[in-house]
Amino acid sequence: MGDLPRRWLPRAAATGRVVGQLARTLARHAVSPDVASERALGDAIVADLDRLKGLAMKVGQILSYMDVGLPDATTAALARLQTGVKGMDFAEVEAVVAASLGAPVDHLFEGFERAPVAAASIGQVHRARLGGVPVAVKVRYPHVRDTLAGDLAQVRPLAALASLTTAVDGAALVEELRERLLEECDYRTEQRAQEAAARALAGDTALRVPPTFPDRCGDAVLTTAWMPGAPFAGLLAGPPEARNRAAATLARFPWTTLFGHGFLHADPHPGNFLFPGGGEVTVLDWGSVRHFAPDEVEPFRALIVSVLDGNRARFREAVVACGLAPRPDRFDFDAGWEMFSWLYAPYGGTSFRFDRAWWVAGRRWTGPGNPNQRHQGLPPAWIWLLRVQWGLGAVLVRLEAEGDFATALREAVEGRAPSPTPNQPPPPRHTRA
Repeated sequence: MGDLPRRWLPRAAATGRVVGQLARTLARHAVSPDVASERALGDAIVADLDRLKGLAMKVGQILSYMDVGLPDATTAALARLQTGVKGMDFAEVEAVVAASLGAPVDHLFEGFERAPVAAASIGQVHRARLGGVPVAVKVRYPHVRDTLAGDLAQVRPLAALASLTTAVDGAALVEELRERLLEECDYRTEQRAQEAAARALAGDTALRVPPTFPDRCGDAVLTTAWMPGAPFAGLLAGPPEARNRAAATLARFPWTTLFGHGFLHADPHPGNFLFPGGGEVTVLDWGSVRHFAPDEVEPFRALIVSVLDGNRARFREAVVACGLAPRPDRFDFDAGWEMFSWLYAPYGGTSFRFDRAWWVAGRRWTGPGNPNQRHQGLPPAWIWLLRVQWGLGAVLVRLEAEGDFATALREAVEGRAPSPTPNQPPPPRHTRA
């Protein structure tokens, strides 16, 4: 791979080229759809974003599963960013491992595969063995911390402009992004988050977290058990019953961790999940984790309950308590009620189908048609709440998931243990090294 492009001008030029390519794709698709052209442009965008890594690639991953109106052929090309395309040369991998763990690769691991199985925005994953046990070894790209810091520096002027025209504190949002993204570059932080999540979910029959190998972890290397399971594409191609069982687990995942344990896995793109079967979901990549204080969680809990109960008076109180209406006299609470009623419609009855019509209906709240666009606040914690809610919604729409999602949310909000996956007995617990 060589050094990541780190200087501002080359990165800005490449980013500008990607934006132009996306704009041309949308314009041409509106006038005269051409699948071959849309696929070719998608391939070109993937090549640029995969080379840039960092924040640019993260945005590409989000575009790969969030239905924002891109042609299907372009979205399919972008989906390759979920596991990456081009990684580091093996000599670079060896250097990073030796610097982080203090010994050569062949002294630390058996059968370390030279080609990565995934090359994402911060690092890449190799398959190896440790004491005869298959493991996944994630290795951070050199200089990616500097790359992310530079990308975020370019975002600051845009955030400052947003602060002038909206009720959003742009500087606070950029600082929140900076802290979380730079945390992702420290694999010791990710190791601790993953081990804490494994402890928190140890009694869960369907949510699984890969165990770590602490003596093979460092600031730039993370070693975990190699976990079996189909990728998202395999689940997508499977029968509806399997998709619905997995979707039931996915849909409750953020509520279980947030209301039960005070944290969110804040990167719900499809490449971070494996599906062993029987409704089980293995959650990978614990680098993007946001911990919440009780005074952040409780107003959000009250907001959800007010919508589920149809209590508009409590809804108004909760919106203000969450910091979403810094000037209540200017906030349109009727429009806010409509938006959150749409967002939590999947959790309001005994059965719901995540179809594209529901998703498209929500676009009205992300553009100029939203009367609260200039008056709605966005506390820093809400970056991750919204990312998870919208991102998970997009994943469930891709699955065309159908079932009872209300019960799981109620159980999580009320602090009750989750019910078994519908129509499926609790699977046996697996013991791993």
